[in-house]
Amino acid sequence: MAGLQRTGRLADDFYFMVHDDVSGPRLPDRILGLGLAGALLGELGALGAIRVEDGEVILATATPPPDPLAADVFAELEAERPLPVRDWLHYLGQGALDRVARRLAAEGLVFLKPPRINILGRAGRWTPTDITIAGWPAIDLKLKVFNGKADAHHLMLFGLTRATGLNHPSLWEVRALLADGAAMDKILAPLGLSPPLLDLLAHTEAAVGSVVTSQRI
Repeated sequence: MAGLQRTGRLADDFYFMVHDDVSGPRLPDRILGLGLAGALLGELGALGAIRVEDGEVILATATPPPDPLAADVFAELEAERPLPVRDWLHYLGQGALDRVARRLAAEGLVFLKPPRINILGRAGRWTPTDITIAGWPAIDLKLKVFNGKADAHHLMLFGLTRATGLNHPSLWEVRALLADGAAMDKILAPLGLSPPLLDLLAHTEAAVGSVVTSQRI
């Protein structure tokens, strides 16, 4: 326990922000999946492993990243011809929750807690090993944004919060910014130096909006 620490990976931090250790996910399953899918693609974008051209995901390198899950996603992208970002978001979103949880479990940061009532077929729930570590991404994000010290990682995390409509209690001091389009554009402007990241946020928000509009959550 004493040696545990944050991974610093985008999807891991978003996972912890979305999950309440008592009540579970703060987002509907489909929106949560899209957010995690956007975060997984964002990890590749931050590494320069992918780019977005004409709305499609394109590999920018032949070298897979060292993280096993990121490498698996990279291999899936490599196996297919270039496809629209939205297609990848929906595809990856189907299994993103379990894949990210298992990556965190491999790091010792979550464990599968069995259900209180042992009913055949009922799955357990992934539970943080340390609630302080699980709660820190949101607090850290609030502090960085509030003090104007957010780097690309924090900006992506903030952008995914807006894209998915995540209402996290620790973000109350910066919640008004999430609803202010002009303010968000200004805050996220530094991501323009890495176009794939801004594009991924825009496509994630559009995919979430489509799901909400169609009421398929």
